[in-house]
Order: sequence, then structure tokens, then C-alpha cells
Amino acid sequence: MSEKSTIANTPVSKNISATVEHSSTVSTGDLQNIQASYRLIGKNYVKWSQLVRTFLKGKGKLGHLLGIRPSKEDPKFNAWDEHDSMVMSWLWNSILPEISDTVMFLNTAKEIWDAVKETYSKVHDASRIYKIKTKLSATKQGARSVTEYSNLLQGLWQEMDHYQCIQMRCTDDAVILKRFIEKERIYDFFAGLNAEFDVVRVQILEKEDLPSLNKTMAIIRTEEGWRSVMLETQINEGLALMTKGTNKKESEVSQLESTIKPASSF
Repeated sequence: MSEKSTIANTPVSKNISATVEHSSTVSTGDLQNIQASYRLIGKNYVKWSQLVRTFLKGKGKLGHLLGIRPSKEDPKFNAWDEHDSMVMSWLWNSILPEISDTVMFLNTAKEIWDAVKETYSKVHDASRIYKIKTKLSATKQGARSVTEYSNLLQGLWQEMDHYQCIQMRCTDDAVILKRFIEKERIYDFFAGLNAEFDVVRVQILEKEDLPSLNKTMAIIRTEEGWRSVMLETQINEGLALMTKGTNKKESEVSQLESTIKPASSF
């Protein structure tokens, strides 16, 4: 019989379990929403892991993934063990059944987390990096708004950061590398941007020091908003002129009809 099964049958365990169940009612509901959108199916490990870490951090349970635990002699161990069981169930429920079956008999949340990470994280996966780079070069704005287009790129860049996992030993070099990568991403962003933004794109590229990536995207969004307002104004003015012209024509026809007298009857 496992350690957790033994503890689960003790009176102390039942009291703790009742407390945990009461305090985690809202958490379980939140988890169901997470499952619907980001349940781990294998290839979506990056998004799943980020969401799970954020969720558990918000509930004060991130330490269970890091292996932070009291000793078995500590009076707090039983409560920690019950909470760890709850986190284990959360992890199982956020994973596709075919995957969760492979980690069902592990003993702690950290063991589950580490096993899934080792299997699906694929850090430095050259084939995945190549696929992301191919997607980046093929991504164009097209019919998307600037916000939709930039969000799509940012998702791919975040995946790239995960798989490349570049670590710098020197702080100064890290700053230089970060700025270099940011400039490369500005070029990627501009490369797929629609031609209507050519003027503002040239203005930004002619600057001696390029603005940050976020600032660059904000400038383009502002330009898009201004263009939208101008287009709407032009449409409204055009409609107003059409209406005015129609009303004038109707008035002229009415005046013409009033000058024509009906033929006399004999």
C-alpha cells in the first residue's frame, strides 16, 4: 500500500481532506475551464506548462512542482501530502487520458511534472525549431488586423524561445543578445506587414536607433486606427453627398412635374 493510501485512511487525513475540498471548490471550477482550452495533447506542451505553472502559482501550490516539501517528521507533512494529492489530480485532469495513463502511478506531483516535461518539452528540438522558423517566414498579415497578426507572431516567438533555450553567462552579453533578437523580430514583423503601412515602416527603419518591439507594434496599431477613422469619415461623407444629390434630384423632378399642367378635357 502506498504512503498516500495509508495516510488517506487516517482520521487526521479525513479532516484535512474536508478542509482542502472546501478551499479548492473554486479552483476545481477554474481547472475545468483550463482543460477545455489547453489540455495537454503532446505537441502543445509549451502553452500547457505555462498555463499550469501560472494556475498553481495563483493558488499558492507552485512549490509542489518544484519539489518543495516538509520532512515526514514535520507536523505539516500530512497537510502537504493531501495538497500534493490534489495537485496530482489537477495535473491528471489537465492531460489527455492517453498521456495521463502513463504517469498515473507516480507518487508525487513533481514526479508527474518531471516525467511529462522530459517526454514532451523537447528543448533544443532542431526539427521543431525549423518548423517554427518556416512558419515565421511564411506568416503574413493579409486580412488580419495588426493586433491579430502581431499576436500570431508573438506566439511563435515564445515557442522559439522555449525550444532554443539560449543561456548567457555574461550579463552584458545577455543584454546585447536580447536587443539583437528584438531587432530581428522587428524585421520579421515588418516583412509580413501589408503594403499600406510602407510609409510608416520606412519612417521607423530610418531611425538611428530602432524603438522596442512593443513600441514598434504600438506605432503600427495607432496608424491602423487612424486609417480606420479616416476611412469611416470618407465613407460617411460619400454617403452624405449621395443623399444630398438624390434629394436635389427628387426636388428638381418635383418642381418639373408641378409646372406641367394636365391636358384640358373636351
